[in-house]
Order: sequence, then structure tokens, then C-alpha cells
Amino acid sequence: MANINEPSDIIPAATDVVHHAVESAEQAAHDAAGKLGKLKDDVKSQADKAIHAARDAATTAYDKAAAKARELADAAPEKAREVKEQAQKIAEEGTAKVRATVQEQPLAALGAGIALGFVVGWLISRRD
Repeated sequence: MANINEPSDIIPAATDVVHHAVESAEQAAHDAAGKLGKLKDDVKSQADKAIHAARDAATTAYDKAAAKARELADAAPEKAREVKEQAQKIAEEGTAKVRATVQEQPLAALGAGIALGFVVGWLISRRD
């Protein structure tokens, strides 16, 4: 800062102070602009990384789900065949039990059939 000995030195001294303040402000503004630019680039870079990671995670999850769906679709015909065979086996066993019961106790089976017919007939007649 300049030495002020006379009143006429005040204006040049004030001018120097203002000029120095303006230069300091310009430098601070330039530094801040640089820091903001770097911050903007850093934020953009982080956002790009997050988007890429999310995209990768979504792709991985989709691929796993698609593979599982294909696996289930491939296994469906075999599972359906197993269920059909199991149902046929149960039906055959039931038929064999009914035949055995009818052969061992024909009168009881005939009575049960007649009773079932009356019950079904009675239920149907009540609906009308």
C-alpha cells in the first residue's frame, strides 16, 4: 500500500487500493469459476458412473429373470407329463378299489349307488 503524506496522494492511493481489490475479486471469481467447472465435471462423471452401474444391474437382473423363465418353460412339459401320469395312477387305483369293493360286496355297492342317485336327484330338484 502506498504512503499517504499529502491530501493529493489520497486519490492515487485510493485508486491503487480499488485496483488491487478489483484484481483480487477478478482472481477470486476466476478461481471460483474453475472450481465450479471442476465440480460440475466431477458431478457429471459420478452421475455417468451411477447410470452405468444401474444399467448393468438392470441388465443382469433381466438376464437372470429371462434365464429362469426359459428354465421353467423348458421344464413345464416334463412337469405336466409327471402330473398327468400321477393323476392317471390315482384314477387307476381308485377304479381298482371300486371294482374290488363291488366284487366283494355287490349289494352294498348297489345300495350306495342308489342312495347316491337319490341324493343327487334331490339336490338337483331343490335348485329348480
